[in-house]
Amino acid sequence: MSKGKVQIGELLPPMLDEFQKGFDKAVRKNKYRREPYYLLYTADWYANKTQLRGVFRPSNTCPPMMLNTMLWQIDNKAGSVKELWVLPKDCPIDPSIPLGPVDENLIKVARHLPLIYGNN
Repeated sequence: MSKGKVQIGELLPPMLDEFQKGFDKAVRKNKYRREPYYLLYTADWYANKTQLRGVFRPSNTCPPMMLNTMLWQIDNKAGSVKELWVLPKDCPIDPSIPLGPVDENLIKVARHLPLIYGNN
C-alpha cells in the first residue's frame, strides 16, 4: 500500500477476498439443505467506523428487497447459484421532494430486518 491515504484500488482485492471466503463458508455451512434456499448478504461499518463487517444469512423464504444487500438462490441438489439482486447502500434522493414524518410502525418493523439505518 502507498504511504498516506489508502486508495480504493488498494482496498478492493483484500475486500473481495474476504467476501469470497465468507460466501464460501456460508455455502459450506448450508450444504446439508436439500431444498433451494436464499443467501442474503449485507455489510456495514463497526461502531469504530474503521472496519467493515459482512454478514451472510440463509433463509428458506425470499426476503424483501432492501438497500445494501445482495441475494442469491442456492440449490445444492442442482449445484447452482443464481444471483437475484445487488442493491446499493443508498438510493439517490431528489432534494426537491419534501420528506414527510417517519411512521413509527415502519420503524418497529424495520428493527426486525437485518439492516437498520440511523440510531436505534
